[in-house]
Amino acid sequence: MRQYEEAKAAHPDAILFFRMGDFYEMFHEDAVIAARLLDITLTSRNRGNPDEEPMAGVPHHAAAGYIARLLTFGHKVAICEQMADPSTVKGIVPRQVVRVITPGLVTDAEQLDARANHYLVAVDAAEDNTERGIALLDLSTGELSAGMIPDLASLLGELARCDPREVLVGGGLPADVKKGAGLAAPRAVLRDDEPLDDGDVAATIDGAVAEPIAAEAAVTLPLSARRAAARALRFAHKCTPGSPLPVRRIAPYDPTGAMRIDETAQVHLELVRGADGSRKGTLLETVDATVTPAGARLLRRRLLAPLLDVASIRRRLDEVQAFVENPRARAELREALAKVGDLERLSVRAVLREATPKDLGALRDGLLAAPAAVAATRSIVDAGELFGAEVDTLPELAAKLAAALVDRPPALAREGGFVREEYDAELGTQRRLARGGAEEMTKLEAELREKTGAGSLRIRFTRVFGWYIEVTKTHLGKVPPDFRRKQTVAGGERFTSDRLDELADGLENAESRALARETDIFEGLVRLVAESAERIRKLARTLASWDVAAALADVAHRQDYVRPEVDMGEALVIEGGRHPVVERLAAAGRFVPNDTTLDLGGERLWLLTGPNMAGKSTLMRQVALITILAQAGSFVPAQGARIGVVDRVLSRVGASDNVARGESTFMVEMRETATILRDATRRSLVILDEIGRGTSTYDGLAIAWAVAEHLHDAVGCRAMFATHYHELTELAQHGPGVANWSVSAREHAGDVVFLHKLVKGPASRSYGVAVARLAGVPEPVLARAKAILATLEAGAALPSGKHATMRGRTKQGSVQLDLFAKAKPDVDAAAPVLETLRAVEVERLTPLDALTFVARLKSLLPS
Repeated sequence: MRQYEEAKAAHPDAILFFRMGDFYEMFHEDAVIAARLLDITLTSRNRGNPDEEPMAGVPHHAAAGYIARLLTFGHKVAICEQMADPSTVKGIVPRQVVRVITPGLVTDAEQLDARANHYLVAVDAAEDNTERGIALLDLSTGELSAGMIPDLASLLGELARCDPREVLVGGGLPADVKKGAGLAAPRAVLRDDEPLDDGDVAATIDGAVAEPIAAEAAVTLPLSARRAAARALRFAHKCTPGSPLPVRRIAPYDPTGAMRIDETAQVHLELVRGADGSRKGTLLETVDATVTPAGARLLRRRLLAPLLDVASIRRRLDEVQAFVENPRARAELREALAKVGDLERLSVRAVLREATPKDLGALRDGLLAAPAAVAATRSIVDAGELFGAEVDTLPELAAKLAAALVDRPPALAREGGFVREEYDAELGTQRRLARGGAEEMTKLEAELREKTGAGSLRIRFTRVFGWYIEVTKTHLGKVPPDFRRKQTVAGGERFTSDRLDELADGLENAESRALARETDIFEGLVRLVAESAERIRKLARTLASWDVAAALADVAHRQDYVRPEVDMGEALVIEGGRHPVVERLAAAGRFVPNDTTLDLGGERLWLLTGPNMAGKSTLMRQVALITILAQAGSFVPAQGARIGVVDRVLSRVGASDNVARGESTFMVEMRETATILRDATRRSLVILDEIGRGTSTYDGLAIAWAVAEHLHDAVGCRAMFATHYHELTELAQHGPGVANWSVSAREHAGDVVFLHKLVKGPASRSYGVAVARLAGVPEPVLARAKAILATLEAGAALPSGKHATMRGRTKQGSVQLDLFAKAKPDVDAAAPVLETLRAVEVERLTPLDALTFVARLKSLLPS
């Protein structure tokens, strides 16, 4: 157990998987934790003795699944392997921790989402907390970027965007940063990282980054960014002590060059994750037609960080347009890319010495498919100008892997059989020996019998004596001098010879020698791939960008999207705009397009009114999504669009609470509204839905009015504000940039018909009772509601039965509900009954509803 104790002492915060034969064993508290979380049997070592200790284990071949489950609970797992074959070692087998797997440092394909990056994020700050640095490391792809974050809100937005699995927090950061990080990245494990001296920063980067020039270039980064990068590298290096890190350079990370979409807007707009946490019903699912994992990851990053630079946006749109106009090239490219696989992550596994024969086979297939992808792209006119110069497809590596590997290599190297027999002469010999040993012995027997003339000569095998040549006494005189006597038997003598010993040795060890030779060849191939890793990743990045462009072109072609005009103008003009997700889910031809114009020099604040279910929220969301798509470099669902660049999208749409934080719906609403008012700039796009509904009518109206005024007067941004407070529409009479628009609906035969069409001016009514009927509210309740509504609209006082009266809207527009107030004597006590009776639609009543209705009428009469 000394080996175990030493390994555990080196990694006290990790669950230690200690290899013992065919199992990984865990002891002490690790065993207790693992048994509880993994639902495995908890046993004990030295049961009944004073030194009895808890013990649990899992089969080594199934360890990956158990490790993945521990990672989901936030644990680290240290893998302590046997460093030699126990059959060849006398005494204790040497063991060593070869890898520490943490939630943010996963490279196993089975534990990764192929279509999303897997980030470890490190955050650091200057001593005075004036600078905040951030570093994003995806070990599975070898990407590391670092940069500065201007404020806490930006930091939380970046954490929400990259959705890390682990966050290293520097000691200089205040408590509010740590708390905010936990809320913005709910799936991440937060760790307080060890102190890092400024003098160690350069040494850490130099020691971990593979290219010296790239390490030197990191000096140009601000100190806090370098510190964050050093934290990430130091942590990753400690977790992979036996392998070099696959990081070649530190890319500059500048969030100010992208549209800011904070965590609230990402949730409200359902960009990459829906309400249930999955991709279903999201913008990403709708427009993601990529066929490579790297392409899918790139598209996700682009949707969450649309560009602000007009020239860069137009370059992306040019690429999409090229594939829209060249459908044959697009189809050929997508067909080739479908065979490429995940070159990026496969190359990293080779660098980390984790690649399997199956990985190398997938890498080979991808490299062999790359030239067809290049050829398809080059068939487009002006392809060189659009898609860059020559592309390195690594033909020599592809040819090497194709020659060496069988068509379908196994997942495990220890199984053997993955190298072509004709690739290596020694391997071919051993394979033939293993496959045809008996035949070789038969040939030798015939050869010796003919050479000696001993007709009784036989070659035989026993477990005790192995292979031998047996000659009967009659033919002993014919035995050649090079035969060596091995045993005397009753019927003759048993011999051996150099030729037989050589063949026997070959037969007995052919399989193990063949596997050993395959292992040598495999390790050489892995080294070759690792040496070419940066070239492979460069190719993967090129193919990923083509994949995104071709995928967006395919979506544009199939869904009738158009190229937007993006400029630095102040207008946001959308003709015939459609919600990309809702349109896809709606029946063909049922979605109603709408025009929208928000102009900083004209109507910049739209007040949207209309009934629930009419499409106000859908309209606002579609404007935001079209803007995001355009600046991400995609065509958009519209007949035409001109997008004056938006620096950030801020959203407050939908009702929600946060019970875990003790916050009501109204508190969440106000918190999100406060963030919008604080962060919005003149170039922002703000969408607000039903501000103030979570409190009393007067308070809600006052807050909604003040928010709208602030957006118009103080911020001056492009905004859409949906409300049921019809009083708010009066703002249009006072604000030159305010305009009233409504989503139309009609009432027919007591039911509401939603037209989903924008019309100028405020809505005349809300159709609330009609919508309640659509929702299935019982007819007696609807009848009573219509009676109350008629009384309120008439401005009359309303007796409410035995226990309450409601005074109607006065000429000044006030409404008040008096509980337990007595009805005024001068009011006709039967009026509520009559009003309710007139409002009911008898043909809609079920028998049970009719009985309920009569009981309700009776309750309205005075006792």
